[in-house]
Amino acid sequence: MHKSTKLYIALVTIALGIATTTTLHAGGLSSFTWHSGVASLASTSISPLSAPNNDDAIGASPNIVFVTQKDYVGIGPVDIIFNVTNSGGVSEYLFTEGVYNNTGLNWPAYHIELGFGFDAGFVKSTSGDGLDFDSPDFNSPFNFNPGGSFFSSVTVTEDDVYATGGVMANLTFAGYFRFTVDVPDGITSFTVRQSPVVPEPGSFAILSCSVVGPALLRRRK
Repeated sequence: MHKSTKLYIALVTIALGIATTTTLHAGGLSSFTWHSGVASLASTSISPLSAPNNDDAIGASPNIVFVTQKDYVGIGPVDIIFNVTNSGGVSEYLFTEGVYNNTGLNWPAYHIELGFGFDAGFVKSTSGDGLDFDSPDFNSPFNFNPGGSFFSSVTVTEDDVYATGGVMANLTFAGYFRFTVDVPDGITSFTVRQSPVVPEPGSFAILSCSVVGPALLRRRK
């Protein structure tokens, strides 16, 4: 089998820090690097680009990025940078990821965004640059509620995905979250940034005042 069509499987075993892998494909995603101080990735693979230039195809793309488990031990972003080779158009990838919550907190939401760079150097993707979450048709899979136990509502825009309408409890594993990304020609790399969303302590205080305050006023009357 030619090198450009071999199934690529990379095992990332570093618990925290930076991991880099490389492979060769005929076009599309050619390698990735991940950066995080709050999570680790394990058993990550990119399938061969079997359907290049399949932008806006209805249903699940056969071009797949698979992450067996992303293990969060703290709240913060995981930046996965994908290097890109031109495929002659826009190729659509289905991302399938297992996520484990080991943060000691319950998550009321989960956020994914597209951009460039990592950590403090991350720059958000802009409208019309061709890198998007299956915009404008949004006719491919977005599912953050495997088994009906996590997030039942998903809001998708060109460069953001918000999964809400539920809770991912501490010490639970979601297998698997699914989302779709359109990868255009003309860029050398892009970043998928993901992070649990947990309200700041001040948000809880405001929420408590808004709920408890009126109740106390009613009792005093």
